[in-house]
Amino acid sequence: MPPTSILRFGLILVAALTLLTGLVTLAVYQTRPQPQTAAEELDKPVMAAQIEFLADAMQKSAARIAAHPQTLACFSTVSPEVCQAQAGNLHALNQDATVLFVTDGQRQLLPGFLPIDTRRLIASAGRGGTGAAATFNLSVSHAVTNATGQRLGFVIVEQSLPQLQTLFDTLPLPDAAAYAELQQSEGNGKVGVLMRRGNQAIKARNEPNWIALTGTPWTIAVWRDDARAIENIAPYVLGWLVVSLVVAVLVMGIVLTVKNRVSDNLRTLVKLTNDLRQQRLRNDYPVNLAEFQTPLDTMLKLGKVMLGRQKEATTQARLDHLSQVNNRRSFDEKQKELFASLKDGWSHSLLILDIDNFKQVNDTFGHEAGDQLIIKFGEALKRALRNSDFIARLGGDEFCVLFPSTPLDRAQELADRLRSNMPESVELIPGVTQKLSWSGGLSEYSRNDKQDNEALARADAALLEAKRGGRNATRIRAAA
Repeated sequence: MPPTSILRFGLILVAALTLLTGLVTLAVYQTRPQPQTAAEELDKPVMAAQIEFLADAMQKSAARIAAHPQTLACFSTVSPEVCQAQAGNLHALNQDATVLFVTDGQRQLLPGFLPIDTRRLIASAGRGGTGAAATFNLSVSHAVTNATGQRLGFVIVEQSLPQLQTLFDTLPLPDAAAYAELQQSEGNGKVGVLMRRGNQAIKARNEPNWIALTGTPWTIAVWRDDARAIENIAPYVLGWLVVSLVVAVLVMGIVLTVKNRVSDNLRTLVKLTNDLRQQRLRNDYPVNLAEFQTPLDTMLKLGKVMLGRQKEATTQARLDHLSQVNNRRSFDEKQKELFASLKDGWSHSLLILDIDNFKQVNDTFGHEAGDQLIIKFGEALKRALRNSDFIARLGGDEFCVLFPSTPLDRAQELADRLRSNMPESVELIPGVTQKLSWSGGLSEYSRNDKQDNEALARADAALLEAKRGGRNATRIRAAA
């Protein structure tokens, strides 16, 4: 499987979140509160508010009449005089309304209340407390009960609404985009249409919204054009697009930030790897993601261990295993370095040393004693010379000291001081002590030399002179 980039993961995440946002938006749209009445869309039209106010006032008036003592006296005594007196009082108080008293059992009008379509009013009395006629009369009823709670009958209040058509015309309805009806329930599931407005063709295409006129048998039904659905869904679609855009910007911003940080941290790891290859380490390898800190710390620890071992191995490869001074290979490299610097005006000298009577020690006390003599001689050289002086064992009992930036006369002083600072004897093995002396040849590197080992050859020749002259001395041979 080919590798997938962080950017591709980000695009997949954006697509998934966009789809999820769309599903959430769809769920919100489908579960939104459905408009059950047009009042929610039309802000409760004035017509509905006025009719409900009138119905409520009529209901309160019927309740007050039903609770009036003279009304209770009329129903209790069924006396024509009492009932006629109450009827007269009610007519005088409100001449626009018709008030009827109907008994509970027989559903008969009490004396003094003239019938007007009494059969309809009596039949509707007690059924929900409301009734209406096609002539736009609104009637309400209220039960009359005595002190013991027994129902004696009903008070029916009816009032004509000649302004109903005018009120219906105030309904804020765009005729081209909607259709409305004022409907009245006629019982047995049948609905009658009292008034209508708008484009009736819309009725066949959509479901209506309803405005129930509380306290009346009337309902306003409103049908909207299909274009309304687009208007309803448009805010949700726009919201989904905006949220998707914000999500995409945020996700891609985070992904690009993470991508850049991962790249930076990978470059840090590569830098650490290159430094390990070059056998060096920096003081700090900064990372900006915590996930990379632990691997980096682990690599850094391993790198330090590895470099330590490499350094130790390199050091051991450049040291003589017995005397623990530089070996012949290190001497050759150092000599080349000093010889190359002669052209810059530097002066360097070298001293070759041979341990006196070394072969006799080997033959008399064995190689172990001879090895101890080399070890002790190397230690003595390191203690007696400067830190800047380069000490090497060239082989056998032959040692060489390079004096960097030291002319021949100064090197002679250092050689004399070395001889005076060396111990007189060393213990080789338990019970065996050997007098320590050495012969030396001293020379100086010359700009006239063609090769770097010409000074070494002159020093070696001076060493031979010292040995022939009785040992334990230093001879000098300068360049021609």
